[in-house]
Formats: sequence, structure tokens, C-alpha cells
Amino acid sequence: MALTLVGGVIGPNVDEVSSGTTTTGAGAPQPLGTRITGVDGTVYVLVQAASTSGAMASVKAPNAYAILSTFRAKLVTSAQAAAGLSVGFAPPKVIVAHDFFWARVGGTGFTARVAAAASAARYLRTTTTAGRLGTASTASAVVIPAVITAVASSSTSAANTVRTIYAPALAPLGTQPTATTLNPP
Repeated sequence: MALTLVGGVIGPNVDEVSSGTTTTGAGAPQPLGTRITGVDGTVYVLVQAASTSGAMASVKAPNAYAILSTFRAKLVTSAQAAAGLSVGFAPPKVIVAHDFFWARVGGTGFTARVAAAASAARYLRTTTTAGRLGTASTASAVVIPAVITAVASSSTSAANTVRTIYAPALAPLGTQPTATTLNPP
């Protein structure tokens, strides 16, 4: 089901992943970096998976991505977060190198891949697994300005789960959000 959008772009399906063959943006459905807003307020930006984006094809999960200035996306790591790259969340689809997708960069009610032990109403942080976020505070974890809005179900695996999050217009990674900027509805 395609979501209704507002803005100047007509026709994109923000839940779709399009195949790409290069890292230059050739064949993209819109120019890389195009931003659109859904009627629910979710903000999307068109990105292309980098050729070195990791093993993202192994899971059909809405992973967290670091978005480079070229609008190429890599599974987010603590090192990328500490460097101040922007973050976005993929649709729950298998994404391979060079694919194009609409990264969710702000809004509420969309899903993200998180550690099964992640707690609701706490800031998300990077983990040792690229693309997966958690709430544990470790020496290398970097805060992501987003929170989980619901507790884990009893059927989650020890490895990861997909949870609904609230992410106001996402600031560059590594910035400490305040209680007023992360107050889920």
C-alpha cells in the first residue's frame, strides 16, 4: 500500500525499494536527496545504498542508516554516528548495494530494527551490530534522537526485533536530545 504524500513530488511509493546499478544515482526514481513529507508528518529522503553497506540483504528489517552528504546510505555504526552523519530508517524490505529507497528521517509511528532488550521511552543508541539500535549505554554507543514508543512483545528473539519509534526531525548523530525534543505523543 502506497502512502499519500504532500509536497512537490508526484508518484513515489515510500515503501518500495528500486534496483540500482551504480553508486552515482544513475537510474534513481527521483534525484538523490529529494525530500517529501507524508500526510502523517513523516519526512522521507531518497537515498542509495552504498556498495560497502554491509550484509543488509540478509534481513528484511527497517535498519538504521548513516546518510552521507552524497545521499548514499550505510548501515549506521558508532563510528559514523560519532562523525556526525545524519540517520534515517529504511522500509522493511531487503536492501542490497546500490538500491534506492526512501529513508524515514523524521516522524512517528514507523518501525526500526532494535535490540530485543531495548526499553520503551528511552533514547536509542548505536550498538555493536551495524544498522541495529538499542537503549544500553556503553562506552562506544552514540545517542540517536529517537525513542521507542512501545515495549517489546514476549515473542521477540534475543538478536533483534522491530519496534515502533518516535523520531522528531532527526538531528545529526551524536547530539544529545533533550526531554522536550523527545516527548512521544
